[in-house]
Amino acid sequence: MKKIVLSLMFVISAVIFGEEIVVYGPSSSKWIGKSFAPIFKEKTGVDIKYVSIDGLVSRLKLEGKNPKADIVVGFTSLNTEIAKREKLIVPYIPKNIKNIYSEKLVMDKEGYATPFDYGMLAINYDTTKIENVPKTLADLGKINKKLLVENPSTSATGEEALLWSIALYGENWKEFWKTLKPAIYNVEPGWSEAFAKLTTGEAPMMIGYATSNLFFVADEEQKKFDSFLLDDGTFMYLEGVSLVNKKEIKDGAKLFMEYVLSDEFQDLVPAKNYMFPVTKGEMPEGFEVVPTTDKTVKLSKEQVEDLVNNLDKYKKELVDILKK
Repeated sequence: MKKIVLSLMFVISAVIFGEEIVVYGPSSSKWIGKSFAPIFKEKTGVDIKYVSIDGLVSRLKLEGKNPKADIVVGFTSLNTEIAKREKLIVPYIPKNIKNIYSEKLVMDKEGYATPFDYGMLAINYDTTKIENVPKTLADLGKINKKLLVENPSTSATGEEALLWSIALYGENWKEFWKTLKPAIYNVEPGWSEAFAKLTTGEAPMMIGYATSNLFFVADEEQKKFDSFLLDDGTFMYLEGVSLVNKKEIKDGAKLFMEYVLSDEFQDLVPAKNYMFPVTKGEMPEGFEVVPTTDKTVKLSKEQVEDLVNNLDKYKKELVDILKK
């Protein structure tokens, strides 16, 4: 892996020394500008300017044919498909692509997005109030009015839960919610509101994230909380890195794409982003408390293509189900 990156670096280092690349991404990935940028500068001579952006696709569309960004990080499979159709990004397959340890983690075989991390949805719960942890969706649905869910129209977590149901049930995704409906205590505007009600004791369960356990064990007041995954299949959400479509694509941007799957970058993913890396390596101390499973589901290519056209429609349909 390192030999590939080094050989590429020697070829173009004379050309790109002193170059700056602009990276657009969510606020959760600011560590790329703070922690990875100095490493990248030392290895390549290229500076990284990280710009935190809400609504990455919208921003790239707004900038049109003269984008300021060279790289965009944080695209989901859905964002990638939209950006691809709008010709906002171009394919690029890193030479070390085989460092991705599982076929499940491949986002786009054409190379429009290289995955750099992943996470899993989970049910966060109060261990003092839920003694027998449900194993399946059907079991969860039998626990009357104990679960907080997020509105898919106003919450990223709520949208991911909708995608979970589609990945698991396909065109019959509404059955997921009909099964779960008896367990739902309330629909919250977002993750923060649900988390506040969980931690203050208003409800003992919520749809959240497996990595929340990292925060539970670190806070004495929250050690009574834990997370569980359902045997039906846990939704795995991926974040990717893409090369922005520009008239002149910088060599430094291509080199950044090569480094995404390097040890230098991937080792920072769990330490700084609290997500799972897509390459095999040693996990930092503490990650052993995060539940994991091989029973994961993600959106198929066909489902992603369908969602580009129908996501808003499905959100409205889910909101109607949750209101009844």
